[in-house]
Amino acid sequence: MFENMTNASVKDCFLTNNLLLIIVNENNIAKAIGRGGSNIKHLEQKLNKKIKIVEFNSNLSQFIRNLVNPIKVNDVKIENNMVQISVNGVREKAQLIGRDSKNIHELKEIVSLYFDVQDIKIV
Repeated sequence: MFENMTNASVKDCFLTNNLLLIIVNENNIAKAIGRGGSNIKHLEQKLNKKIKIVEFNSNLSQFIRNLVNPIKVNDVKIENNMVQISVNGVREKAQLIGRDSKNIHELKEIVSLYFDVQDIKIV
């Protein structure tokens, strides 16, 4: 349904925290969102769910930045299948981790589907 409506190719789709997360292929984000967010608004009304659209990127660092947007990330370091995400404040760190570490676990699950990642840490 999403692909027919937007002409954007979908890589994956997840239902998390009462939010529908749609990952689109590279260079398809503009088509997926639509002019002024019209596609997202229309789908949110039809499905009665909040929707977040994320553009896939073959660069792990950029993909993580896309996933956690609008939270501003200072740096993403990757060493030995371990990812370390640096953020500015305590509030951003708390948002990334989430209650009972729910957000960080979901982030790790999604990232590990596409990349060989063992753990993600927030600093």
